[in-house]
Amino acid sequence: MNVINTLINEFIGVTSNVLLFSVIPLVWYIIREKSSKGFFYSIGIYKPQKMNLFAMIIIIAAVYLVTLLANVLVIKLGYSGRSIVNTHEFTLLSFFIYLLLYGLKTGIAEEVFFRGFVAKKLIKNLGFSKGNVVQAVVFALPHFVIRGSASLLDIIVRIINAFLLGYTFGYIMDRKSNGSIIPVMISHILINMTSSLILSMIL
Repeated sequence: MNVINTLINEFIGVTSNVLLFSVIPLVWYIIREKSSKGFFYSIGIYKPQKMNLFAMIIIIAAVYLVTLLANVLVIKLGYSGRSIVNTHEFTLLSFFIYLLLYGLKTGIAEEVFFRGFVAKKLIKNLGFSKGNVVQAVVFALPHFVIRGSASLLDIIVRIINAFLLGYTFGYIMDRKSNGSIIPVMISHILINMTSSLILSMIL
């Protein structure tokens, strides 16, 4: 597959993921409110107020480093079944575009659904302590589904990493950014981009 086809596929992936993960929250909102007005605000698409940016960066960076090191260890031990796109055909610009699209593909869609919809509903109904744990579990569960071959260790590490990131993002969203998902969405995109970059360098 050439570079152009790869980038087109990633762009299609971004668009389809955002649409797919937004359908359930949107339908739910329209049924309850009889209108789509206010939908974006309801899922946390707004500028956060009184945000402690430094604290958020430290928290997210610490959790990310732990999860990244776990991924690298699994790969180095030869227990990983994941595949990374061949970067040899890319120019610097096309590789950056690929990384950006790769980051956007789940960074936007998953935060809209898991933090903007699932976490908000669970935290509202169960309280923060229980609600945030449950949404992190819900976020981690899809990571049981692995494309291709993967060892049990690889799957376990992915699930634990997803839980840790999900819990951290829920905490940041609810306790540090006044319900806005913008900070965790940006963090998710950057984490995906840097993870893909690092993993492509070591595989």
